[in-house]
Amino acid sequence: MAPKLLVAAFAAEDRPYVDRAIEHGIDVRILDCFEDVHALVQFWYKRRSIHVPAQKSSVKSAVGKECFDMAVIRDTPHDFVRAALLAQTLREANVGQVVVVANDASRVPIYRRCGAHQVIISEHPVELWTQLEQRLLSQVTAS
Repeated sequence: MAPKLLVAAFAAEDRPYVDRAIEHGIDVRILDCFEDVHALVQFWYKRRSIHVPAQKSSVKSAVGKECFDMAVIRDTPHDFVRAALLAQTLREANVGQVVVVANDASRVPIYRRCGAHQVIISEHPVELWTQLEQRLLSQVTAS
């Protein structure tokens, strides 16, 4: 059985890595609850998107039904509160591993308190996706 990955804060620069994960057999879904990326998510991943309002109860319910092994949340310099709330909601939705990717190490305690299992400090998407892909691919080959 393929591992299930939720990309909870999608950015256009993540697209090549999401596509590669799909090619490797990872079941990737994109959480589509923010208007600023809605058009891109629908254009690129309409059949893989989980479109819900950006309300805690809606997100928690939709994500909880899917039984994700891992979720990736990328924070943004201007909106770390959104990433923290997503980490809390996804942890409450019983996602196996909630991973937050941040540029600022001072935010690690905030994300951990909000429920992130792991916080990765990285400014380079290549490093991040390489780490995540290795972890998820080990689950693909083990199943």
